Amino acid sequence: MLAFVPGAALGTVLLVSALAFGGRGLGAALFVAGATYVAAVAAAGDRIDATAPLVAVLLLVCGELSAWSVDERWGIRSEEPLAWRRGAALAALAIAGLAVAALVVALSAVPSNHGLGWTVLGAAAAIGAAGTGIWVARR
Repeated sequence: MLAFVPGAALGTVLLVSALAFGGRGLGAALFVAGATYVAAVAAAGDRIDATAPLVAVLLLVCGELSAWSVDERWGIRSEEPLAWRRGAALAALAIAGLAVAALVVALSAVPSNHGLGWTVLGAAAAIGAAGTGIWVARR
């Protein structure tokens, strides 16, 4: 139950920022949320937190959706295809960010004396495969 306190605090700060300040405090709210998470990880010990990529992506999505909702408060409505493109871009950024962050956490969890070279080679191959997939998709 204690783990939900930072998330509830972030939600409250984001809501107050959006309603009272017109979205001017969104950056500060996300900074506080990130700092709270870093403090919790530092207090937990020396282990690598495997949930860090998910937390990072959720902070990204939370910030983008909060900014998007503040943008929607204006009287000017955007066209529907623009909203779909913005949502697709957000989803692509979230998925790509999750993949890269998970790769970084996985690489940092490998002990340096147990095949780090092979791990780096595997990571390079995965990045090359993803790059090839993106290159083929754009053609």
